Amino acid sequence: MATPHSRARLLHNPLLGLALLASPAFADCREDAELAAAFMNQYLALIVETPERDVTQWLREQPLASAELAEAYAAEQARGRAIDAEMGWGVDLLLDAQDSPDQGFTLAQCGPAPEHVQLRGIDWAEFRVTLRLADTPQGRRVAGAGRININEAERAPR
Repeated sequence: MATPHSRARLLHNPLLGLALLASPAFADCREDAELAAAFMNQYLALIVETPERDVTQWLREQPLASAELAEAYAAEQARGRAIDAEMGWGVDLLLDAQDSPDQGFTLAQCGPAPEHVQLRGIDWAEFRVTLRLADTPQGRRVAGAGRININEAERAPR
């Protein structure tokens, strides 16, 4: 029977660590993290360089975003505007925050649920955002980010 001590020894075994890193689940996470970071870094460039650009239209044209994400974003934005025509929800829906890192994002962790990754700011490690990825007919795409298509329990802590 495994004890807490014997499980701890397994975790410190370098060969086991290499085997885990080579496993398909970790490879999928790395690929998902690269896609998620590319998407969020392109989004940061959009909001810094062309803040007047319509995000819904950008999402519809964005090859890394799923149609599901674009439509859910448009619906959530409309709900927020119905509450407050000027401010909407008062946060950036894809960042789930009012601010953002200046230097972009990198992987913080795989999870908190399957097909989810959590990114952290490169220059602001405490800033985190969760993204959900999904297989679509066009390939792997971002299907959720920040407050959009991410359950509250799976969102990055604030």
